[in-house]
Amino acid sequence: MRNSIALSLLLGFELSYYLLIVQTGIVAHYNSDLITLFPMFAGGVLGTIFAGKPWIKYDKAIHKIIFALSLQLLLSFSYPNYNFFTLGLLGISVGMMAPLGIYLFKAKQQKELLFALALAYTIGTYSFTSVADSREIMAITLTSIALISAYFLKNYEVDTNSKDVSHTMFSYLPLVLWILLDSNLFETISRHSNLDIWSKYTYTIIFFHIFGLMVARKIDLDIKQQHKIIGLLFFFSYMLSYIEFPLLLAIIYPFTISYYNVIVFTTLSKELSLARLSFIMIFVGWIASGLGLALALSHLLH
Repeated sequence: MRNSIALSLLLGFELSYYLLIVQTGIVAHYNSDLITLFPMFAGGVLGTIFAGKPWIKYDKAIHKIIFALSLQLLLSFSYPNYNFFTLGLLGISVGMMAPLGIYLFKAKQQKELLFALALAYTIGTYSFTSVADSREIMAITLTSIALISAYFLKNYEVDTNSKDVSHTMFSYLPLVLWILLDSNLFETISRHSNLDIWSKYTYTIIFFHIFGLMVARKIDLDIKQQHKIIGLLFFFSYMLSYIEFPLLLAIIYPFTISYYNVIVFTTLSKELSLARLSFIMIFVGWIASGLGLALALSHLLH
């Protein structure tokens, strides 16, 4: 029971950190300047690779997580004023957490996963409209709770018997597509004055985030059918953004995010090899989200 709560809090608050500090805080502070932000993306890739490599003494996933969160906490005191070096270090810490946080979960730990995602989406949505440059206390608090949760898991053993053998790289391509589409749409509508859904429909968004999580848990379909549903949800989300219908967008888009993220996390948590999971996360995480941001800034789809 204690492990389940700590695991949910660890993932929930770390994902909140990514949403509020990395994705919307630092990116906004540097005006989405991809050249300035490059050290963070490069550090993210290095950190993701580093997480999958064997360590000499402290090789358990939870030990690597404690190291990454300690570095993240130290850097949080400097938020949002980072230089080339510290942006790279922040990328390394967040990059390490991406595969490690997923690897701790068993695919059948749906309640823990849903609670973590519900917590992250509630905190992220409610705090989204706060001033990006004034989130230092938020960065410290979110990281501290995640780090304390990790200490409660310091003797936690990953149940590798619950994981499948490694799948082909081709099978992960849809996950890359979903995250790219999500990143592009999120970055686009968050900059669009006519689609300001977070300040106008905050509680609607939170409700449909949670509703999407519940539906994803209840629907029992094979992975191909799940991808078809996710494709349709993104189609409707994009259409609503094109016709600029914010109320319906505040219903469909949060539902889409929650639904597809349950599928993404569940699929990735089945990966047996941490090294392979780290390699996959380079594409599913950093490259997909980076391309989505670049696509949004280019206005090719909007």
